[in-house]
Amino acid sequence: VIVMHKYSVQVGVYTQYFFKVIRDTPGVLIYTICLPLVFLIMNVSSAFFKPLSLTTYTAQVVPYIGWMIFSNCLTTASNVAILREQGYLKQYRTLVVSPAVFLVSQALVSLGIILMTLLLVALLSAITFKLAFLSLLGRLWLTVLLTYLPVTCFGLPLIALALRRKTVDMIGNALALIVVVGTFMLSNMLAVSANNPLLNLVSPIYLVTNVFAMISVGHVSHFMMTYLLSLIVLLVIGGFSYRHIKILPTEGL
Repeated sequence: VIVMHKYSVQVGVYTQYFFKVIRDTPGVLIYTICLPLVFLIMNVSSAFFKPLSLTTYTAQVVPYIGWMIFSNCLTTASNVAILREQGYLKQYRTLVVSPAVFLVSQALVSLGIILMTLLLVALLSAITFKLAFLSLLGRLWLTVLLTYLPVTCFGLPLIALALRRKTVDMIGNALALIVVVGTFMLSNMLAVSANNPLLNLVSPIYLVTNVFAMISVGHVSHFMMTYLLSLIVLLVIGGFSYRHIKILPTEGL
């Protein structure tokens, strides 16, 4: 109980610290929150000011929201790997109960940012697609809560690999590109079942889209087993990656 209390206190302290770092650079904060919104506008502006049903919104707009959530989660793993390369994990390892303090703190900061971004997305969607603001916001935030942990686990192998700073950035960008291009190519070429477990595992964008569909337009029971299977497998990947987390910077080895 004492260890858990100490852990939660340390998570709170480091979360506040990482938030303060971002707040101290407001330009970066605004860029981080608003850039995904600009990307969304560029891709769906042709449908603006036409009332969309939730089914059409799920098919045409939510995959881009899935990309936002995936990119945000990938940032969590990348940031921890970059902290390692900057020597922070080695320097502060003895001050925290567990390296998980850094990981959870970064995840909470990233979660706060994506929740703010989705607030703007819901507002934009309410204006341009004539959708109910609060109802849509609730669905988007619930989608994040259901997918944030498994999608973050998808990127956690980055913390278990001995990668230099530039390599972390390069692999993160390459992974994001492969997932984005692969997902949109497959969705355009094939009529893929939402219950396909393999696609939900290899494409976080597909998983996010299907979870939103499950709570918005589909029958929960139809997709629940696929969601639970994806959740379990990705948690195993994340747990394995965390157990093999690298603390020492690769540059210094």
